[in-house]
Amino acid sequence: MPLAALWLGACCLLVAMVLQNQVPYEDLLLDPTYASGLPWYMGMVSNLGVLGWTAAAVSGGLGSWTAQMANRRGAAMMLAGGSLLTVLLLFDDLFQLHVLVKPLLGLPKWSAYLVYGSAAMFWVGTQAVEIRRTRYGLLVAAATAFAVSLLLDQLAPAFDLSARGALVAEDSAKFFGILAWAQYFVLTSVDIVRSILNQLANQSQKTPVDEPQRVKVGLGHQ
Repeated sequence: MPLAALWLGACCLLVAMVLQNQVPYEDLLLDPTYASGLPWYMGMVSNLGVLGWTAAAVSGGLGSWTAQMANRRGAAMMLAGGSLLTVLLLFDDLFQLHVLVKPLLGLPKWSAYLVYGSAAMFWVGTQAVEIRRTRYGLLVAAATAFAVSLLLDQLAPAFDLSARGALVAEDSAKFFGILAWAQYFVLTSVDIVRSILNQLANQSQKTPVDEPQRVKVGLGHQ
């Protein structure tokens, strides 16, 4: 049944692709580097960043599910919210949503950053108690790297930096931020799962082993 549901969703996507006549099938099906004749390594760092977002989202979702099963609702909510935020950032990086807001909605690019920043602050503000119990230094490192990347993106023209140098600095800071973000969710989920397993192990050790019941045989009355 899970596979049938997954394949049904995929069929709906493929049917929608066949029915539309605005975009050639090749543009939707083929690998971008193959379709455009570009080298295989084109966009390698960007693709690795997408994998980093994906690792963070999957790790956080798995950790949230495990914490919910162990009745640790605080940790489950924190990881679930972080995973949803990560999925939003993943789709932005994968489909460049912050670039599309201007041609589609007529809004400046920074409006998308404002939405993502507000979502991140809401998550941190509502889950601050749980986040303080984790390796939050990794989140601080990620936020710092993302801030540096955004500042370089906005200030590069003002300081007349070379296009190549600004691109390397901006994307390097972003990549470092993704790595720190992914490591936070992977290690936090591992820590929570390990804590749950240790708790279960301690509970099993404290549970006394039931002794076999002794059958009392009484003397019959004559």
